[in-house]
Amino acid sequence: MRKTKLISKILVSAILWLALIPQGKPIAQEIPPQTVPPQATPLQETLPSVPLLRLKCVDTGVGSWARQNQDVVVGKAVYTSRMYMGPGDRSASMTCQLQPNNGGVTFQTLQLKFGMRDNDQGSPAATVNVYLDGNKVESRSVSPGQAASVLRENVSSVNNLSIEVVCSNNSRLCSRVYFWEASLGYSPVSPR
Repeated sequence: MRKTKLISKILVSAILWLALIPQGKPIAQEIPPQTVPPQATPLQETLPSVPLLRLKCVDTGVGSWARQNQDVVVGKAVYTSRMYMGPGDRSASMTCQLQPNNGGVTFQTLQLKFGMRDNDQGSPAATVNVYLDGNKVESRSVSPGQAASVLRENVSSVNNLSIEVVCSNNSRLCSRVYFWEASLGYSPVSPR
């Protein structure tokens, strides 16, 4: 008799448990760590911008870079990439002339947003270095599925900007780094 009551309690508990959990959905799921994007500064929010690739840009490395509009997935989010840099097993770099430029504009800010695609798993990480007039000012590492950004508030006295992508492994090819934001903010000229 005791055994029957025990078995019936177990069956009732199992049926109740099955009725309460959502079917076909995970019971528990790890929440990925949140990265809080840097807050936009008033200067960044109000300045009009120009795509970096509208300036005179020259290939300066052994790898490759190209303008290419392509939808990519980085960190489970879709971005429309404007260019990519492929370091291969070494590096890719480009240098762009900020001053003088055809518009006679003095640029104020530099904004870069980039990452490696989710489906490039197995690729070594790559490091994106930013140089202003030959001096390294920023360095960010990205791995497949990771995004990063660079914001420089004052580039008004800069003549040349270089972006370099370096593969972290000399014996394996790194996947491309895709840039969905590469722009320069400027102060509009007041009409006289």
